[in-house]
Amino acid sequence: MSARSALPADSAETVVPPRCPKAAVPRASVRPLALASLVCAALVALCAIAPGRALAAPAGPFDVEGPTDAYAWDGSTLSVTANGVTIAGMADPSSGSSGDVSVGTGVNYLDVGSNVRIGTLEMAGTTGLRLAGPGNEVSVWNMARSAGVSEEGAVTLGTVQQPLEVLPSATVVLAGGAPAVSIWAGGTLVLDPASSLGTITHFGGTLDLSRIPLGSPLSIVGYSVGGQYTSNTIVAPFGATRLSELLAVSNLFVNGGDTAILEDGERVGTLQDDGSFLITATRAVTFVGWDGRVLDTETVPLFGAATAPDVSAPDGYRFAGWDRDFSYITQSVTVAARFEKLPEPTPQPAPTPAQPSGGNTAAASPTKTSKYIPAPSKLAATGDAAGPAVAEAIAATATVAAIAALVLRGRERLGKG
Repeated sequence: MSARSALPADSAETVVPPRCPKAAVPRASVRPLALASLVCAALVALCAIAPGRALAAPAGPFDVEGPTDAYAWDGSTLSVTANGVTIAGMADPSSGSSGDVSVGTGVNYLDVGSNVRIGTLEMAGTTGLRLAGPGNEVSVWNMARSAGVSEEGAVTLGTVQQPLEVLPSATVVLAGGAPAVSIWAGGTLVLDPASSLGTITHFGGTLDLSRIPLGSPLSIVGYSVGGQYTSNTIVAPFGATRLSELLAVSNLFVNGGDTAILEDGERVGTLQDDGSFLITATRAVTFVGWDGRVLDTETVPLFGAATAPDVSAPDGYRFAGWDRDFSYITQSVTVAARFEKLPEPTPQPAPTPAQPSGGNTAAASPTKTSKYIPAPSKLAATGDAAGPAVAEAIAATATVAAIAALVLRGRERLGKG
């Protein structure tokens, strides 16, 4: 029988609203949580009491992290004898001091933080540096065999004794000399104008030549760039159009692939087999004439020349050239025509009559001029109307001449009588 049926018929029923029950934590889940807490506490305690362990401690000019029994400072050199040591920085970053580091055999990498300044780095058998930040410097790096620089960071190197590999994410600035450098995908090699180098193998990654002045190339023995399915980048100073302007290479090998040329952060072209840059970037050149009217807009290859359109000058003006040079285009520009106003014509005075010679100011007698009688346009022989008139004139002239001859003869006879 239910509780409701047991109540008397005249009694009031009390209804209690349901409540959300509290979630019960199973005992099976409590034990793993407690165990994990105990493990974490134990690890913290072990780290705190572990012998020879320090988070960061000065060692000469360096701030060093790692087991204290894995490194030692003898007053002039920091000796690293085991893995796990990181030179995080300088104990006094503002002092500008540096120190020497010696890395023994069996140490795979020396980890370096930021703004670490090493005078001489000796490596007996390690494979290189792992960077964790920018601003690092190594003046002289002596190693037993070739070494690599890797991880996210940057280091400036002076003299490097053995071939060097620039591995993914690392940036190496070569300020001194090295026998050979290989650049891999993701790595960046920056050449300083004072650097000297034997060979460069560029199989991915970036070769930064932007610090080298145009026309003052670095001399190197060989440069091999590219390869099947590789993407390489050469960073050049703005205005460069050939690799020979930056590197004087005795042996150049362009092995295909895509080698992009970047200048001022823009991809301007592609490296060709002969070392020239195929410039693909363009600029717009707009020519305007009288009253700013657009004459033509031309798309010109970067560093190329534009061709000017014909210009018409309005009445009273003449075209006087353009307001800027457009034989070497580096940016989109507007070139405006210049015009000069033509000079006004000078009024000419009326001619003055000539004065008679001999000082006689009297007016000279007018000179009779012969009257021109045009000749008949056709000869009498043609049988036209002009023929009889000409014949009559000739007959009259002959009659006058005969009379004049008779008069003359008569006078001569009278004179004789």
